[in-house]
Amino acid sequence: MVTPVLMIAIPLLAAFLMPLIKKAHRYFTFSILLLNAILSVLLFAKVYNDGAIYETIAGFSPPVGIYLAVDNLSALLALIINLFATINFVTSKKDFKFSMLYLLGVTGATGIVLTGDIFNMFVFFEITAVASYALVASKKDEKAVEGSIKYMILGSVGSSFMLIGIAIIYSQLKSLNLYDIAARISSMDPKMMWLSFSFLLTGIGVEAELFPLNGWVPDAYEGASSNIASFLSFGPSKASIYAIARLLIIFSMSRTYELALYVGIATLLIGEVAAFMQKNEKRMLAYSSIGQMGLILIAFSLIKDTSYAIPAAFFIIVSHASAKSSLFLISGKKGFGGITSKYVGLAGVLSLIGMPPMAGFWGKWYLLMGIADEKMWAVAAVIIFSAVIEAIYFARYLHKNLGEGESEDLGYSIPAAVMVSVSIVMGILPLIYNMAGGVLNA
Repeated sequence: MVTPVLMIAIPLLAAFLMPLIKKAHRYFTFSILLLNAILSVLLFAKVYNDGAIYETIAGFSPPVGIYLAVDNLSALLALIINLFATINFVTSKKDFKFSMLYLLGVTGATGIVLTGDIFNMFVFFEITAVASYALVASKKDEKAVEGSIKYMILGSVGSSFMLIGIAIIYSQLKSLNLYDIAARISSMDPKMMWLSFSFLLTGIGVEAELFPLNGWVPDAYEGASSNIASFLSFGPSKASIYAIARLLIIFSMSRTYELALYVGIATLLIGEVAAFMQKNEKRMLAYSSIGQMGLILIAFSLIKDTSYAIPAAFFIIVSHASAKSSLFLISGKKGFGGITSKYVGLAGVLSLIGMPPMAGFWGKWYLLMGIADEKMWAVAAVIIFSAVIEAIYFARYLHKNLGEGESEDLGYSIPAAVMVSVSIVMGILPLIYNMAGGVLNA
């Protein structure tokens, strides 16, 4: 029987065993990641065929016990995180400490999307954040340390806000189970409910790279090694934006959806305009990531209004995770010096700007369809304007890099090619719409 507990317990235990397996740490870590990737495929297949999985830990029923809840979208995100983490780790050539931190980061990101308990979500956020701070700094140069410190300072503030938000909910409902909270949220004092949502959105928004909480992003991505910048783009950020989607459904107030929409629009515009102004490519990719996270939040803010919201968010998440993480992987070289790098660069950019038949096209298509249904023409204009800016700076990026460049490192470009191919596959398979259409359980 496939159980989501294993996907958290196995990499966590392996991380603590790492000091005992110093010499074979790379093979051991890759084996654990591969096992988790296989489990994530089996878990998704089970959820897709049989419906959502709800599992209690140690036999204590909710709202007292720890609870795991896996629906279609959370299973898909767990699959993306663990599959890409396995492919990305192939590029790692560092010591056992790096492998240990990497496993902890994967554990935390997986736990965030699988947990059904808001306090355990906070614990998984902390595991992910601490591992990410250290992974960014593992490059051991001035920019890496600066980026890590900024990330840590803002992340610590975010953690405090998240904890305060959880405390407010517990003081009102005496429960930490997400489903129990959702069922009883209307009994909370309206002011306290709004206050707790604001604290939680602020806390999680740091990891989700939302404006104005994303000051750490360009420095951390620029300072980090290529494979860690890649990890940040498909791991912590995607788990965090999913956590915000769950909050929106749990609180389910028109004002919370409206706030999420405004934050998403601001994040999208500022991210894309800032990316347009960058000359450093890693900073450009980082600001572009901020813009994409804003686009995902806009999609999630429409969950209550249109059935297009979930498919739109899913396709944009897939596009960003596969395309942006692959572009970060090849960012260590000047120019696309080989056929594989050229393929990665071209496919990644086409997906991000929304060209068919890439996953990014379907994400923007479904989002615009949903917005058109709701006659939100101003929001549509913002998205189209941002898409034009995005196309311009990525055209400049391709023009600069598609010529002759440094000889490519196949150890990076081949994993990147595999990752970006996911966006092509997801864009072509018509079955994906049905897979993405699973509604989040509130």
